Amino acid sequence: MLQLYKQKNFHLSSKLLEMLKDGGIKANFADLQVGNRGIYFLLPNAGVSKVMLYQAQIQEYLFHTKGEPLVHLCSCDESKKNFNHKDFLAIIKMDLRFFLGIYSHKIERKFFNDKPLRLCPQCSEILSHYQENLELFFKSAEKDYHLDFKD
Repeated sequence: MLQLYKQKNFHLSSKLLEMLKDGGIKANFADLQVGNRGIYFLLPNAGVSKVMLYQAQIQEYLFHTKGEPLVHLCSCDESKKNFNHKDFLAIIKMDLRFFLGIYSHKIERKFFNDKPLRLCPQCSEILSHYQENLELFFKSAEKDYHLDFKD
């Protein structure tokens, strides 16, 4: 019975990782922890994965006044405020190209399927500790999670 339970959790964890890489998971539905070294998605098999966080849906007036949303990797000010907001997605992307929907009064006015977005300045500083390499950043999830949360 324990083996079957572990198999199901492994399968579910694999599917969740696939979803994170394909299109992301709404932040308010994800089990996220925000730490100094990353934003962590907790998996059912007790594993952990680093994710990015970004605002996938933005109001048109904000888009025109503040510009494009930024991508977040760690406990910057904006990610701490929005890590469980319905308009934000947890996602794993190496090319920094994202889906972005622009809304006006709940009506989608425009969308981009492959929009390049920049890292926020605070998160960009964190990436410098990983030789500006997103792959290296994501691969360090287990180690960094323990440094951030396990004493």
